[in-house]
Amino acid sequence: MRKTRFALILIGLTGLLLLGGCVSFDEDILIKEDGSGTLRFAYGVETTAYSQFELALPQEYQLDSLFATLIQDENITDVRQQDYEEGGITWQSIEMDIADFPAVFADERRFGPIFMIFDEQDGTYHFEQTIDLNLANVSIPGIYLLDIADAGFEVQLVTPQIIDTNGIQRDAGVSTWSISLPDLVEESESIYLEAEYILEPYEGYFIPWELYFPYVVFGFLGLSIVSILAIIIVNTSKRGKKKQKLKF
Repeated sequence: MRKTRFALILIGLTGLLLLGGCVSFDEDILIKEDGSGTLRFAYGVETTAYSQFELALPQEYQLDSLFATLIQDENITDVRQQDYEEGGITWQSIEMDIADFPAVFADERRFGPIFMIFDEQDGTYHFEQTIDLNLANVSIPGIYLLDIADAGFEVQLVTPQIIDTNGIQRDAGVSTWSISLPDLVEESESIYLEAEYILEPYEGYFIPWELYFPYVVFGFLGLSIVSILAIIIVNTSKRGKKKQKLKF
């Protein structure tokens, strides 16, 4: 029953819906050294299924409706919406210029099933986002067409320097999260995205952990092999010396 309920969920904003075609959702957060930046949400639907998707999407999940309260904040200096087609996918996006992220998100903000908050302590900033499907139980017509096999949600946070994250950090100031809708529905759980960052740019050459880790593993294995060989050689040498001392 629980899985059936989640299969009926409509998440227009988060793009976690596929009505007769592939749906993708992108969220991009850019934070500059002065604490300002941009917040962009976009969803893309296969052009052949786009008209069906638009008809099925409730008004409250249209991007302008979903962010209506946020847009009114005095720290939102500009808002841009765009519709375009690329590679057989029709996209709708909304991008907001934000003068001060911690000021706007000091109190948790909710956009459908998404909760977002930024806070600051001693110059270190904490980003946290929760996706909770329990809070987006809007059923849609034509649900029998639902095919979520390839649906996905991509989140990217770009800051001057990220010091900790539960996402994938491919650069000093970039963290990404890739969320699969089938996995999210199957697990029926909330998803938590977290990162800590500072506004001072990273200095030096950053080596991504996924690139650095194999070298650590191979180095450890190599050191282990050398140690084992050294022990074998030493033991063999000692045995040889003991045999030479035997007298008959």
